[in-house]
Formats: sequence, C-alpha cells, structure tokens
Amino acid sequence: MTEQVEADVLYEKGLDYLYGDGIDKNPEKAIECFEEAASNGSSQALFEIGEMYWWGDLERDEEKAVSYFEVAAKKGDRNAQHALGFAYRYGRGVKADLSKATKLLLQAALQRHPEAQNRVGNAYRLGEGFSQSYTAAFNWYTNSAGYGDSHGQTNLGACYYKGEGTTKDIHKANYWWRKSAEQGYRQGQLNLGFSYLLGEGVTKNPRIAKKWFRLAAQKSQPDAFRVLQAIAVTERKHIP
Repeated sequence: MTEQVEADVLYEKGLDYLYGDGIDKNPEKAIECFEEAASNGSSQALFEIGEMYWWGDLERDEEKAVSYFEVAAKKGDRNAQHALGFAYRYGRGVKADLSKATKLLLQAALQRHPEAQNRVGNAYRLGEGFSQSYTAAFNWYTNSAGYGDSHGQTNLGACYYKGEGTTKDIHKANYWWRKSAEQGYRQGQLNLGFSYLLGEGVTKNPRIAKKWFRLAAQKSQPDAFRVLQAIAVTERKHIP
C-alpha cells in the first residue's frame, strides 16, 4: 500500500470515528487516525485536526487549530486556506491581518472554494484588501452561487436587485434569493419575503411573505422579527 493510499484510508477512518458513521463516535480515535494520515502526507487530515480544535471536539483551542491550518494551507489545502483566511480576517487564534486574510481567501477561491469565493466577493464590494469593484464582486458572487453557496446566492441576488456590477434585474434577484432561501439561509428568506410583501418581481402575496419571514425569524434574523411584529400590528388595526 502506497503512503498516499494509506493516508487516504486513515483519513476516511478518522472521519468515520469523528461523525460516528458505521461505528461508535470517538473523537480520540478520530484524531489518532488523522495524525497518522497527516504523517503520511495528508493535508486534509491536518485540516480536520485543526477543525477539531477549532470547534472543540476534544478541547477548544483556536491557536492550536490555526497552527494546523497553517501547515495544511502551505500544502495547498483549500479548506485550510479558507479557514486560515477567516482566522486572520477576524483575529481568531492569531493576530488579525487583513493582507494575509485576503491572500489566503483568494488562494482558496481560485481553487473553487464556494465560501471563499463569496468572501472575496465581499472584499471587493467593500474595498477591503482589494480596490473596490462591484464588477469583480459580482463575478465572484456568480462563481460562489453557481457552486451552491447560499451566502453567495443571496449576495448575487442583491447585486441584481441594486444593479451593482451588472444590469438591475429583480427577476434574477428573486431567482437567487429563492435558491438561498430554499437552502435555509435566513437572509435569503428575508429578502424573498420582502419581494412577496411588496410585489417586486412576483405577485404580491402577504401570506407567502409571512412564511418566509417566519422561517427567517426561526433562525434569529432580527429584521424578520420586526417585520412580523409590524405586520401583526397592521392586521389588528383592520379587525372590525
């Protein structure tokens, strides 16, 4: 058995232990498998160890997580590049560094990491780490949305709604917000709810609007709560 094949087998076994897939869940055995896989060259295993420390599957230690992300990212692992970029962007487990964050997120985005593509889109839209460009933001959101990222889909919808980086098109905005909403992303649900409430690009339908607002509120979207309260007050005023 080659080292790569052995690393892959150990990595998959580690995932089985981590998630309890076909065997009893056992984080201790999971990390043992990942460490052995990493010693055989698996960057994915390094990333998974970092994730375990990041989320506290054994113990929560963001600095230790970052140390594993660093090694995996240098090996070209796109998930590690994204995670490390996030850590540098927000100063989690490491001193915040926008320049490093931008570089790492772009590396992951160029490897077709949907969440990283969305974050690069955000960076271009806000002019953080890049010169502000709505066109570049639109292009990155398009990539992210196409790969199924719900945040990218919502942001792409917003580009079409506002006409930022593209021609304004409410129908395309609703198309992408619906894609996002159906995946359960609360901002997509909120935006689609407003379209039905106001009749923008769809037939006005307060009942459907409330359905999407309620779904967003269940995920603690603050604006959804406020809108539902306002609708309730308006409806009470019309009670004879």
